[in-house]
Amino acid sequence: MQAFTYFSKHAFKRMAQRTKLPCEEVARILDQGLTLNTGRKPGFNRNHLLFYSSIDDDFFVAIQDEVTGTVVTVLPLDYHANLAWRISPEDCSKAKKIYLNGCAEQIKLKSVSHATLFVISGHFLDSAGNRKTKVIQKIDSVPYENDVKKLLSNQAIFARLDALAAEKGIDARYMFGISIRLGNHGTPVAIDLREVRIPATALVWDMPLPDPGEKSLPAAMLDC
Repeated sequence: MQAFTYFSKHAFKRMAQRTKLPCEEVARILDQGLTLNTGRKPGFNRNHLLFYSSIDDDFFVAIQDEVTGTVVTVLPLDYHANLAWRISPEDCSKAKKIYLNGCAEQIKLKSVSHATLFVISGHFLDSAGNRKTKVIQKIDSVPYENDVKKLLSNQAIFARLDALAAEKGIDARYMFGISIRLGNHGTPVAIDLREVRIPATALVWDMPLPDPGEKSLPAAMLDC
């Protein structure tokens, strides 16, 4: 199955805070349809996809743009209840069953990767408007424990993207995304730079995140 899921920088940040799942696994769950679509807010083309995390033994909602595939955030159920609507226990049971049935078909021992480099590729439009991909940097993965989420917590990665693109002959204005994989054969994790660079449009109805203990605040003050 061809990968469709992109993540915004905001979504990576929230996943690191809220779930133990690797971002590669979240992307797999979404791309393979191991979710329950609970609907969308009126006027938005973003599906609210409920999924089960076995490592957390908990449920989350990924809010994904139906057109671009970009995940703008990942919410715990209590946040989703404040920002959108309450997820029923029945829907949770359905989502867990979908996940477990899907995983039952793929229970195979995965080979352990011995890769020690993250490979970062830029996705861009050339002068003719064609989509192209080019490796723009390789980074030692050991200091980040081979974890893409830990790599992306380093803001310098994003700060240097334009310079890295220029070094490879890419006009950064036309670089719409990047992908990161562990080694040459790892599963790529894609980031939509349009969401990163235009946070106001990425999270239209989001506000700054409150202290986790302040969940009594009005929904309008909760960030997703």
